Amino acid sequence: MVNIQLDDKYTLTSDSMNYIIEETKVIQDGSKKGETYRTVYGYYGTISSALHGYKELKIRTSDAKTIKEILEVVKEMDNKIDEILGGI
Repeated sequence: MVNIQLDDKYTLTSDSMNYIIEETKVIQDGSKKGETYRTVYGYYGTISSALHGYKELKIRTSDAKTIKEILEVVKEMDNKIDEILGGI
């Protein structure tokens, strides 16, 4: 099964039917404080839609305050996806 670290927070995994984007989180309280776990961000039928979902996630959760800043995030994500795909 697929298990690709997209960045320090998100991982692309798969099962027999889906590509899955998971977010890694750290437990903040209790006896397991500091341990990490993953939560599912989304399920996708194709690798292309999974990478598009990742790109949209990063754009929507950015701190952009202007259109120019959003476009910079879009360009950064396009470059990141090209890097993930190996320049295909």
